[in-house]
Amino acid sequence: MQTPSRDSSLELAPQACQSCRSGKRRCDKALPKCSSCAKRDRTCEYWWPETRAHSTTASDPERGWYPSPLNEEHQRDVRTIDFPTILFLDPDLLQHGQVDTAHNTVSVPAHILHLLGDLDEIRFTAGRFFEHIHQWMPFISKKRFYDMYLQPAFHTRPDVVLLLLAQKLITTFPPAGAQGPRTPLYYAVRRFYVEVEGAFSILVLQAGVLVALYELGHGIYPAAYLSIGACARYAHALGINVGRTVPTRRVLTFVEVEERRRVWWAIVILDRFVSIGCPGRPFATADPRLDDLLPADDAAWDQGIVRPEDLSTLSSPMTGHMSKFALLCQAGRLLGQVLHHLASDVAIHDEVWMQLDRTLQSMLAAALNIDCPDYDQITFVYSALVALYTPWLVPNRAADPHSDRSRRARVVLEQITDRISANLVERQCFLGRDPEDMSPWGLYFAYRICGAHMRTQRKTPHAAAVMRSLREGFRTIEVRWNVAGVYLQLLEAQEAIHLGI
Repeated sequence: MQTPSRDSSLELAPQACQSCRSGKRRCDKALPKCSSCAKRDRTCEYWWPETRAHSTTASDPERGWYPSPLNEEHQRDVRTIDFPTILFLDPDLLQHGQVDTAHNTVSVPAHILHLLGDLDEIRFTAGRFFEHIHQWMPFISKKRFYDMYLQPAFHTRPDVVLLLLAQKLITTFPPAGAQGPRTPLYYAVRRFYVEVEGAFSILVLQAGVLVALYELGHGIYPAAYLSIGACARYAHALGINVGRTVPTRRVLTFVEVEERRRVWWAIVILDRFVSIGCPGRPFATADPRLDDLLPADDAAWDQGIVRPEDLSTLSSPMTGHMSKFALLCQAGRLLGQVLHHLASDVAIHDEVWMQLDRTLQSMLAAALNIDCPDYDQITFVYSALVALYTPWLVPNRAADPHSDRSRRARVVLEQITDRISANLVERQCFLGRDPEDMSPWGLYFAYRICGAHMRTQRKTPHAAAVMRSLREGFRTIEVRWNVAGVYLQLLEAQEAIHLGI
Protein backbone atom coordinates (compact mmCIF):
# COMPACT_ATOMS: atom_id res chain seq x y z
CA MET A 1 0.00 0.00 0.00
CA GLN A 2 1.24 3.46 -0.76
CA THR A 3 2.44 5.44 2.24
CA PRO A 4 0.01 8.24 3.08
CA SER A 5 1.28 11.56 1.87
CA ARG A 6 -0.21 15.01 2.09
CA ASP A 7 1.22 15.71 -1.38
CA SER A 8 -0.58 12.80 -3.03
CA SER A 9 -3.96 13.69 -4.44
CA LEU A 10 -4.92 10.03 -4.12
CA GLU A 11 -4.79 10.38 -0.35
CA LEU A 12 -7.00 13.43 -0.14
CA ALA A 13 -10.76 13.23 0.26
CA PRO A 14 -12.76 14.64 -2.69
CA GLN A 15 -14.56 17.11 -0.42
CA ALA A 16 -14.42 18.59 3.08
CA CYS A 17 -15.35 16.42 6.04
CA GLN A 18 -18.77 16.68 7.65
CA SER A 19 -17.44 18.37 10.81
CA CYS A 20 -15.65 21.14 8.91
CA ARG A 21 -18.58 21.63 6.54
CA SER A 22 -21.07 22.06 9.39
CA GLY A 23 -18.71 24.36 11.30
CA LYS A 24 -17.75 26.28 8.12
CA ARG A 25 -14.07 25.69 8.78
CA ARG A 26 -11.29 25.23 6.25
CA CYS A 27 -10.58 21.52 5.74
CA ASP A 28 -7.33 20.13 4.30
CA LYS A 29 -9.19 16.85 3.37
CA ALA A 30 -6.38 14.75 4.81
CA LEU A 31 -6.91 11.02 5.32
CA PRO A 32 -7.76 9.28 7.47
CA LYS A 33 -8.41 12.44 9.53
CA CYS A 34 -8.11 16.09 8.63
CA SER A 35 -5.77 18.27 10.70
CA SER A 36 -8.66 20.37 12.08
CA CYS A 37 -10.50 17.33 13.50
CA ALA A 38 -7.23 15.81 14.69
CA LYS A 39 -6.34 19.01 16.56
CA ARG A 40 -9.77 19.20 18.22
CA ASP A 41 -10.11 15.44 18.71
CA ARG A 42 -13.35 15.29 16.73
CA THR A 43 -14.81 12.48 14.69
CA CYS A 44 -13.88 13.00 11.07
CA GLU A 45 -16.14 11.55 8.38
CA TYR A 46 -16.18 12.04 4.64
CA TRP A 47 -18.93 11.40 2.07
CA TRP A 48 -17.53 9.68 -0.98
CA PRO A 49 -18.86 9.78 -4.52
CA GLU A 50 -20.83 6.74 -5.57
CA THR A 51 -17.96 5.48 -7.79
CA ARG A 52 -15.66 5.26 -4.76
CA ALA A 53 -18.30 3.37 -2.78
CA HIS A 54 -18.70 0.83 -5.55
CA SER A 55 -14.93 0.27 -5.79
CA THR A 56 -14.46 -0.10 -2.05
CA THR A 57 -14.73 -3.66 -0.80
CA ALA A 58 -15.18 -5.12 2.63
CA SER A 59 -11.49 -6.04 2.65
CA ASP A 60 -10.39 -2.43 2.17
CA PRO A 61 -8.63 -1.42 5.45
CA GLU A 62 -9.90 2.14 5.09
CA ARG A 63 -13.54 1.02 4.73
CA GLY A 64 -14.38 1.60 8.39
CA TRP A 65 -13.15 5.17 8.34
CA TYR A 66 -15.15 6.39 5.39
CA PRO A 67 -18.92 5.77 5.50
CA SER A 68 -20.54 4.64 2.25
CA PRO A 69 -22.38 7.48 0.54
CA LEU A 70 -26.15 7.70 0.54
CA ASN A 71 -27.70 7.25 -2.85
CA GLU A 72 -29.40 10.22 -4.44
CA GLU A 73 -32.92 9.12 -3.43
CA HIS A 74 -31.91 8.66 0.20
CA GLN A 75 -30.23 12.07 0.33
CA ARG A 76 -33.39 13.64 -1.01
CA ASP A 77 -35.49 11.86 1.64
CA VAL A 78 -33.18 13.13 4.38
CA ARG A 79 -33.36 16.72 3.20
CA THR A 80 -37.14 16.90 2.66
CA ILE A 81 -40.07 16.63 5.06
CA ASP A 82 -43.64 16.04 4.07
CA PHE A 83 -46.21 18.77 4.66
CA PRO A 84 -48.36 16.94 7.28
CA THR A 85 -45.32 16.20 9.45
CA ILE A 86 -44.36 19.87 9.61
CA LEU A 87 -47.99 20.82 10.16
CA PHE A 88 -48.06 18.74 13.33
CA LEU A 89 -44.51 19.22 14.65
CA ASP A 90 -43.87 22.92 13.99
CA PRO A 91 -46.41 24.65 11.72
CA ASP A 92 -44.82 28.07 12.25
CA LEU A 93 -42.06 27.03 9.84
CA LEU A 94 -44.59 26.96 7.02
CA GLN A 95 -45.13 30.70 7.33
CA HIS A 96 -41.59 31.39 6.11
CA GLY A 97 -41.74 29.25 2.99
CA GLN A 98 -38.12 28.06 3.36
CA VAL A 99 -38.80 24.38 4.03
CA ASP A 100 -38.45 21.90 1.19
CA THR A 101 -41.46 19.62 1.58
CA ALA A 102 -41.84 16.28 -0.11
CA HIS A 103 -45.05 15.38 -1.92
CA ASN A 104 -46.84 12.08 -1.76
CA THR A 105 -46.12 10.15 -4.95
CA VAL A 106 -48.13 6.97 -4.50
CA SER A 107 -48.62 5.29 -7.83
CA VAL A 108 -51.95 3.77 -8.78
CA PRO A 109 -51.61 -0.02 -9.17
CA ALA A 110 -52.86 -1.60 -12.37
CA HIS A 111 -55.41 -3.76 -10.54
CA ILE A 112 -57.01 -0.64 -9.04
CA LEU A 113 -57.41 0.92 -12.48
CA HIS A 114 -58.86 -2.37 -13.69
CA LEU A 115 -61.48 -2.26 -10.91
CA LEU A 116 -62.49 1.26 -11.96
CA GLY A 117 -62.91 0.37 -15.60
CA ASP A 118 -62.67 2.79 -18.51
CA LEU A 119 -63.80 6.40 -18.50
CA ASP A 120 -67.32 5.51 -19.67
CA GLU A 121 -67.76 3.13 -16.76
CA ILE A 122 -66.42 5.74 -14.35
CA ARG A 123 -68.90 8.32 -15.66
CA PHE A 124 -71.71 5.79 -15.29
CA THR A 125 -70.74 5.11 -11.66
CA ALA A 126 -70.54 8.83 -10.90
CA GLY A 127 -73.97 9.34 -12.45
CA ARG A 128 -75.48 6.63 -10.24
CA PHE A 129 -73.84 8.11 -7.18
CA PHE A 130 -75.18 11.63 -7.72
CA GLU A 131 -78.61 10.33 -8.74
CA HIS A 132 -79.13 8.09 -5.70
CA ILE A 133 -76.67 8.50 -2.75
CA HIS A 134 -76.03 12.22 -3.22
CA GLN A 135 -79.74 12.99 -2.89
CA TRP A 136 -79.77 12.18 0.85
CA MET A 137 -76.08 12.59 1.76
CA PRO A 138 -74.79 15.52 -0.35
CA PHE A 139 -71.27 16.21 0.90
CA ILE A 140 -69.36 16.08 -2.43
CA SER A 141 -69.58 19.11 -4.71
CA LYS A 142 -71.19 17.86 -7.91
CA LYS A 143 -69.92 20.75 -10.01
CA ARG A 144 -66.34 20.56 -8.73
CA PHE A 145 -66.36 16.80 -9.18
CA TYR A 146 -67.42 16.89 -12.82
CA ASP A 147 -65.30 19.93 -13.69
CA MET A 148 -62.08 18.75 -12.07
CA TYR A 149 -61.95 15.02 -11.48
CA LEU A 150 -63.55 13.29 -14.48
CA GLN A 151 -60.67 14.02 -16.80
CA PRO A 152 -58.73 11.47 -18.89
CA ALA A 153 -55.66 12.00 -16.71
CA PHE A 154 -57.50 10.92 -13.52
CA HIS A 155 -55.11 8.00 -13.00
CA THR A 156 -52.30 10.40 -12.11
CA ARG A 157 -54.09 11.47 -8.91
CA PRO A 158 -54.30 8.62 -6.38
CA ASP A 159 -56.75 10.55 -4.18
CA VAL A 160 -59.09 11.07 -7.16
CA VAL A 161 -58.88 7.37 -8.01
CA LEU A 162 -59.66 6.48 -4.38
CA LEU A 163 -62.78 8.64 -4.38
CA LEU A 164 -63.94 7.17 -7.70
CA LEU A 165 -63.40 3.67 -6.34
CA ALA A 166 -65.33 4.51 -3.14
CA GLN A 167 -68.22 5.77 -5.28
CA LYS A 168 -68.24 2.48 -7.14
CA LEU A 169 -68.27 0.62 -3.81
CA ILE A 170 -71.22 2.55 -2.33
CA THR A 171 -73.30 2.24 -5.53
CA THR A 172 -72.69 -1.50 -5.97
CA PHE A 173 -75.38 -3.78 -4.52
CA PRO A 174 -73.99 -6.48 -2.22
CA PRO A 175 -74.00 -9.98 -3.69
CA ALA A 176 -76.31 -12.60 -2.23
CA GLY A 177 -74.87 -15.50 -0.32
CA ALA A 178 -72.38 -16.05 2.46
CA GLN A 179 -69.88 -13.56 1.06
CA GLY A 180 -72.20 -10.65 1.74
CA PRO A 181 -70.92 -7.08 1.56
CA ARG A 182 -67.30 -7.95 2.40
CA THR A 183 -66.45 -8.18 -1.27
CA PRO A 184 -63.06 -8.06 -3.02
CA LEU A 185 -63.95 -4.50 -4.06
CA TYR A 186 -64.55 -3.56 -0.41
CA TYR A 187 -61.18 -4.94 0.68
CA ALA A 188 -59.42 -3.34 -2.29
CA VAL A 189 -60.80 0.10 -1.37
CA ARG A 190 -59.76 -0.29 2.26
CA ARG A 191 -56.22 -1.35 1.32
CA PHE A 192 -55.80 1.43 -1.21
CA TYR A 193 -57.10 3.95 1.34
CA VAL A 194 -54.20 3.06 3.65
CA GLU A 195 -51.74 3.67 0.82
CA VAL A 196 -53.24 7.01 -0.22
CA GLU A 197 -54.22 8.55 3.14
CA GLY A 198 -50.88 10.37 3.29
CA ALA A 199 -51.96 12.50 0.34
CA PHE A 200 -53.60 14.80 2.91
CA SER A 201 -56.55 15.56 0.66
CA ILE A 202 -60.24 16.19 1.24
CA LEU A 203 -60.88 13.61 -1.48
CA VAL A 204 -59.33 10.97 0.75
CA LEU A 205 -61.61 12.09 3.57
CA GLN A 206 -64.69 11.94 1.34
CA ALA A 207 -63.73 8.44 0.24
CA GLY A 208 -63.36 7.47 3.90
CA VAL A 209 -66.87 8.76 4.65
CA LEU A 210 -68.28 6.67 1.80
CA VAL A 211 -66.50 3.57 3.12
CA ALA A 212 -67.90 4.23 6.61
CA LEU A 213 -71.39 4.71 5.15
CA TYR A 214 -71.03 1.44 3.24
CA GLU A 215 -70.06 -0.37 6.43
CA LEU A 216 -72.91 1.17 8.42
CA GLY A 217 -75.50 0.38 5.76
CA HIS A 218 -74.33 -3.21 5.43
CA GLY A 219 -73.91 -3.96 9.12
CA ILE A 220 -70.12 -4.34 9.06
CA TYR A 221 -69.12 -3.85 12.70
CA PRO A 222 -66.96 -2.75 14.45
CA ALA A 223 -65.43 -1.51 11.20
CA ALA A 224 -68.16 1.12 10.73
CA TYR A 225 -67.60 2.57 14.21
CA LEU A 226 -63.81 2.63 13.79
CA SER A 227 -63.96 4.07 10.27
CA ILE A 228 -66.13 6.98 11.39
CA GLY A 229 -63.68 7.76 14.18
CA ALA A 230 -60.82 7.70 11.66
CA CYS A 231 -62.74 10.12 9.42
CA ALA A 232 -63.18 12.53 12.34
CA ARG A 233 -59.44 12.46 13.03
CA TYR A 234 -58.60 12.93 9.36
CA ALA A 235 -60.94 15.92 9.17
CA HIS A 236 -59.23 17.43 12.19
CA ALA A 237 -55.86 16.84 10.56
CA LEU A 238 -57.08 18.76 7.50
CA GLY A 239 -58.11 21.62 9.79
CA ILE A 240 -61.85 21.05 9.34
CA ASN A 241 -63.92 22.20 12.33
CA VAL A 242 -60.90 23.02 14.47
CA GLY A 243 -59.80 26.21 16.17
CA ARG A 244 -58.15 29.09 14.39
CA THR A 245 -54.82 28.27 16.01
CA VAL A 246 -54.49 25.19 13.78
CA PRO A 247 -52.96 26.21 10.43
CA THR A 248 -54.55 24.75 7.31
CA ARG A 249 -54.12 24.93 3.60
CA ARG A 250 -55.78 27.98 2.15
CA VAL A 251 -59.35 27.58 0.90
CA LEU A 252 -60.14 30.02 -1.87
CA THR A 253 -63.83 29.70 -2.78
CA PHE A 254 -67.18 29.60 -0.98
CA VAL A 255 -67.91 26.26 -2.66
CA GLU A 256 -64.77 24.75 -1.10
CA VAL A 257 -65.72 26.14 2.31
CA GLU A 258 -69.21 24.69 1.91
CA GLU A 259 -67.79 21.31 0.88
CA ARG A 260 -65.62 21.17 3.99
CA ARG A 261 -68.64 22.11 6.14
CA ARG A 262 -70.79 19.41 4.56
CA VAL A 263 -68.26 16.63 4.91
CA TRP A 264 -67.96 17.51 8.60
CA TRP A 265 -71.72 17.36 9.07
CA ALA A 266 -71.80 14.00 7.28
CA ILE A 267 -69.28 12.67 9.81
CA VAL A 268 -71.31 14.09 12.72
CA ILE A 269 -74.48 12.39 11.46
CA LEU A 270 -72.76 9.02 10.97
CA ASP A 271 -71.00 9.36 14.32
CA ARG A 272 -74.38 9.57 16.08
CA PHE A 273 -76.30 7.07 14.00
CA VAL A 274 -73.68 4.33 14.31
CA SER A 275 -74.38 4.23 18.07
CA ILE A 276 -78.17 4.53 17.93
CA GLY A 277 -78.68 0.99 19.16
CA CYS A 278 -76.08 1.13 21.91
CA PRO A 279 -75.94 4.52 23.68
CA GLY A 280 -72.93 5.10 25.89
CA ARG A 281 -69.98 4.96 23.52
CA PRO A 282 -68.31 8.37 23.26
CA PHE A 283 -68.62 10.29 20.02
CA ALA A 284 -65.57 10.97 17.88
CA THR A 285 -66.90 14.45 17.07
CA ALA A 286 -67.80 17.28 19.41
CA ASP A 287 -71.43 18.25 19.84
CA PRO A 288 -72.40 20.96 17.34
CA ARG A 289 -72.80 24.45 18.79
CA LEU A 290 -75.85 26.62 18.29
CA ASP A 291 -73.80 29.12 16.29
CA ASP A 292 -72.48 26.45 13.89
CA LEU A 293 -73.48 27.09 10.29
CA LEU A 294 -75.77 24.62 8.54
CA PRO A 295 -75.31 23.55 4.92
CA ALA A 296 -76.47 25.96 2.22
CA ASP A 297 -79.20 25.35 -0.35
CA ASP A 298 -78.62 21.93 -1.95
CA ALA A 299 -79.73 22.79 -5.50
CA ALA A 300 -77.67 26.00 -5.64
CA TRP A 301 -74.61 24.24 -4.28
CA ASP A 302 -74.88 21.55 -6.95
CA GLN A 303 -74.63 24.38 -9.48
CA GLY A 304 -71.57 25.80 -7.74
CA ILE A 305 -73.42 28.70 -6.10
CA VAL A 306 -73.06 29.49 -2.39
CA ARG A 307 -74.30 32.80 -1.00
CA PRO A 308 -73.12 33.53 2.55
CA GLU A 309 -76.17 35.71 3.23
CA ASP A 310 -78.43 32.65 2.79
CA LEU A 311 -76.66 30.55 5.43
CA SER A 312 -78.37 29.76 8.73
CA THR A 313 -77.20 28.40 12.06
CA LEU A 314 -78.44 25.66 14.34
CA SER A 315 -80.18 28.29 16.45
CA SER A 316 -82.22 29.48 13.46
CA PRO A 317 -85.88 28.41 13.44
CA MET A 318 -86.58 25.38 11.28
CA THR A 319 -88.33 26.38 8.08
CA GLY A 320 -89.42 24.71 4.89
CA HIS A 321 -86.90 26.88 3.05
CA MET A 322 -83.93 25.12 4.65
CA SER A 323 -82.09 22.61 2.53
CA LYS A 324 -82.89 18.93 3.00
CA PHE A 325 -79.38 18.30 4.23
CA ALA A 326 -79.59 21.17 6.73
CA LEU A 327 -82.73 19.65 8.24
CA LEU A 328 -81.02 16.26 8.42
CA CYS A 329 -78.10 17.90 10.24
CA GLN A 330 -80.51 19.31 12.82
CA ALA A 331 -82.03 15.85 13.27
CA GLY A 332 -78.53 14.43 13.69
CA ARG A 333 -77.80 16.92 16.46
CA LEU A 334 -81.04 15.92 18.22
CA LEU A 335 -80.12 12.25 17.95
CA GLY A 336 -76.84 13.07 19.66
CA GLN A 337 -78.75 14.71 22.52
CA VAL A 338 -81.00 11.65 22.79
CA LEU A 339 -78.02 9.31 23.03
CA HIS A 340 -76.30 11.56 25.60
CA HIS A 341 -79.49 11.55 27.65
CA LEU A 342 -79.92 7.77 27.52
CA ALA A 343 -76.31 7.24 28.56
CA SER A 344 -76.55 9.58 31.57
CA ASP A 345 -77.05 8.29 35.11
CA VAL A 346 -80.19 10.38 35.62
CA ALA A 347 -81.94 9.47 32.37
CA ILE A 348 -84.76 7.69 34.22
CA HIS A 349 -85.48 10.46 36.71
CA ASP A 350 -84.98 13.78 34.92
CA GLU A 351 -87.40 15.46 32.51
CA VAL A 352 -85.04 16.20 29.63
CA TRP A 353 -86.82 13.51 27.64
CA MET A 354 -89.99 15.64 27.59
CA GLN A 355 -88.22 18.49 25.79
CA LEU A 356 -86.55 16.08 23.38
CA ASP A 357 -89.93 14.45 22.70
CA ARG A 358 -91.55 17.81 21.93
CA THR A 359 -88.72 18.91 19.65
CA LEU A 360 -88.66 15.65 17.69
CA GLN A 361 -92.45 15.65 17.38
CA SER A 362 -92.38 19.23 16.05
CA MET A 363 -89.68 18.34 13.53
CA LEU A 364 -91.65 15.29 12.45
CA ALA A 365 -94.90 17.24 12.00
CA ALA A 366 -93.12 19.92 9.98
CA ALA A 367 -91.46 17.30 7.78
CA LEU A 368 -94.72 15.47 7.06
CA ASN A 369 -96.93 18.50 6.41
CA ILE A 370 -95.35 19.73 3.20
CA ASP A 371 -96.05 19.01 -0.46
CA CYS A 372 -92.84 17.05 -1.08
CA PRO A 373 -91.78 15.35 2.16
CA ASP A 374 -88.16 14.30 2.57
CA TYR A 375 -88.70 10.65 3.38
CA ASP A 376 -85.10 10.05 4.42
CA GLN A 377 -85.23 12.89 6.94
CA ILE A 378 -88.60 11.61 8.22
CA THR A 379 -87.31 8.10 8.83
CA PHE A 380 -84.21 9.53 10.55
CA VAL A 381 -86.45 11.48 12.97
CA TYR A 382 -88.57 8.39 13.55
CA SER A 383 -85.42 6.47 14.51
CA ALA A 384 -84.32 9.22 16.90
CA LEU A 385 -87.77 9.31 18.52
CA VAL A 386 -87.90 5.54 18.93
CA ALA A 387 -84.36 5.55 20.36
CA LEU A 388 -85.56 8.01 23.04
CA TYR A 389 -88.10 5.43 24.27
CA THR A 390 -86.39 2.13 23.46
CA PRO A 391 -85.58 1.23 27.12
CA TRP A 392 -89.25 1.80 27.98
CA LEU A 393 -90.57 -0.16 25.03
CA VAL A 394 -88.85 -3.30 26.29
CA PRO A 395 -90.73 -4.33 29.49
CA ASN A 396 -87.90 -6.20 31.17
CA ARG A 397 -85.58 -3.18 30.81
CA ALA A 398 -87.93 -0.49 32.10
CA ALA A 399 -87.28 0.74 35.63
CA ASP A 400 -90.97 1.31 36.28
CA PRO A 401 -93.56 0.12 33.70
CA HIS A 402 -96.16 2.39 35.32
CA SER A 403 -94.11 5.58 35.20
CA ASP A 404 -95.02 8.62 33.09
CA ARG A 405 -92.27 7.79 30.67
CA SER A 406 -93.42 4.20 30.21
CA ARG A 407 -96.96 5.40 29.54
CA ARG A 408 -95.65 7.98 27.10
CA ALA A 409 -93.59 5.28 25.38
CA ARG A 410 -96.72 3.23 24.75
CA VAL A 411 -98.51 6.30 23.36
CA VAL A 412 -95.58 7.01 21.03
CA LEU A 413 -95.56 3.36 19.92
CA GLU A 414 -99.22 3.54 18.92
CA GLN A 415 -98.75 6.97 17.36
CA ILE A 416 -95.84 5.81 15.20
CA THR A 417 -97.72 2.65 14.26
CA ASP A 418 -100.63 4.77 12.99
CA ARG A 419 -98.28 7.08 11.12
CA ILE A 420 -96.46 4.15 9.57
CA SER A 421 -99.73 2.89 8.17
CA ALA A 422 -100.85 6.32 6.93
CA ASN A 423 -97.55 7.74 5.68
CA LEU A 424 -94.87 5.13 5.26
CA VAL A 425 -97.06 2.43 3.71
CA GLU A 426 -99.94 4.18 1.97
CA ARG A 427 -97.83 7.14 0.80
CA GLN A 428 -94.88 4.82 0.04
CA CYS A 429 -92.50 6.77 2.25
CA PHE A 430 -90.79 3.65 3.57
CA LEU A 431 -92.24 0.89 1.40
CA GLY A 432 -92.75 0.84 -2.33
CA ARG A 433 -89.74 3.03 -3.11
CA ASP A 434 -86.85 2.03 -5.32
CA PRO A 435 -84.34 0.47 -2.88
CA GLU A 436 -81.51 2.20 -4.75
CA ASP A 437 -82.90 5.59 -3.68
CA MET A 438 -83.30 4.72 0.00
CA SER A 439 -81.07 5.59 2.92
CA PRO A 440 -80.55 3.16 5.82
CA TRP A 441 -81.92 5.64 8.39
CA GLY A 442 -85.37 4.07 8.79
CA LEU A 443 -84.26 0.49 9.42
CA TYR A 444 -83.56 1.04 13.12
CA PHE A 445 -86.99 2.40 14.03
CA ALA A 446 -88.73 -0.28 11.93
CA TYR A 447 -86.81 -2.97 13.81
CA ARG A 448 -87.67 -1.52 17.23
CA ILE A 449 -91.35 -1.05 16.37
CA CYS A 450 -91.61 -4.68 15.26
CA GLY A 451 -89.83 -5.86 18.39
CA ALA A 452 -92.07 -3.79 20.68
CA HIS A 453 -95.27 -5.13 19.09
CA MET A 454 -93.88 -8.63 19.26
CA ARG A 455 -93.65 -8.37 23.06
CA THR A 456 -97.13 -6.94 23.66
CA GLN A 457 -99.65 -9.37 25.05
CA ARG A 458 -102.57 -8.07 22.96
CA LYS A 459 -101.81 -7.69 19.27
CA THR A 460 -104.40 -5.75 17.28
CA PRO A 461 -105.03 -6.62 13.61
CA HIS A 462 -103.82 -3.15 12.72
CA ALA A 463 -100.48 -3.65 14.49
CA ALA A 464 -100.08 -7.10 12.96
CA ALA A 465 -100.59 -5.65 9.48
CA VAL A 466 -97.97 -2.98 10.10
CA MET A 467 -95.49 -5.62 11.32
CA ARG A 468 -96.04 -7.67 8.17
CA SER A 469 -95.49 -4.59 6.03
CA LEU A 470 -92.30 -3.69 7.84
CA ARG A 471 -90.93 -7.23 7.53
CA GLU A 472 -91.66 -7.15 3.82
CA GLY A 473 -89.89 -3.82 3.68
CA PHE A 474 -86.80 -5.36 5.26
CA ARG A 475 -86.73 -8.06 2.59
CA THR A 476 -87.02 -5.47 -0.15
CA ILE A 477 -84.38 -3.12 1.25
CA GLU A 478 -81.97 -5.98 1.96
CA VAL A 479 -81.18 -5.94 -1.75
CA ARG A 480 -79.67 -2.47 -1.22
CA TRP A 481 -78.59 -2.43 2.42
CA ASN A 482 -77.48 -5.72 3.92
CA VAL A 483 -78.19 -4.50 7.47
CA ALA A 484 -81.91 -4.93 6.69
CA GLY A 485 -81.33 -8.67 6.47
CA VAL A 486 -79.39 -8.54 9.74
CA TYR A 487 -82.37 -6.87 11.43
CA LEU A 488 -84.64 -9.63 10.08
CA GLN A 489 -82.40 -12.23 11.68
CA LEU A 490 -82.49 -10.31 14.97
CA LEU A 491 -86.29 -10.25 14.84
CA GLU A 492 -86.31 -14.01 14.36
CA ALA A 493 -84.02 -14.36 17.37
CA GLN A 494 -86.35 -12.15 19.45
CA GLU A 495 -89.30 -14.23 18.36
CA ALA A 496 -87.60 -17.46 19.35
CA ILE A 497 -86.66 -16.06 22.76
CA HIS A 498 -90.19 -14.71 23.31
CA LEU A 499 -91.80 -18.04 22.39
CA GLY A 500 -89.30 -19.89 24.54
CA ILE A 501 -90.25 -17.84 27.58
